[in-house]
Amino acid sequence: MKRIILGSLSAVILSSLTTSVVASEEVAIINLQSSRKVTNELAPTTLVQLAYQGYFSDLGIPSHAGLTHAIVSRKVDAETLVKSAIAKGRLSRDTLNNQEYLQITSVDLQSLISR
Repeated sequence: MKRIILGSLSAVILSSLTTSVVASEEVAIINLQSSRKVTNELAPTTLVQLAYQGYFSDLGIPSHAGLTHAIVSRKVDAETLVKSAIAKGRLSRDTLNNQEYLQITSVDLQSLISR
């Protein structure tokens, strides 16, 4: 009788462990997919902050005071910055057609000058 009870109890415990492992794998897959989407979507303000910090310096976008000077001299604008982010894989090519995104980026770039 003890063997039957222990066998049944073991089966129940093992089946519950298997279920929780499968469930955690599904959650991990969902989290991984959602994080991929987030990394591809970069807010305009974040884009400007990254440029200011030098993230795009390898593509010819200067950082800090050099960036503000480039904005004033019209060497860097919203479109230039978006193209750099596309080249680095941070934005999709469709962003170039998003006038609202470009406008917000332009306003954020101009705000760097008035600091």
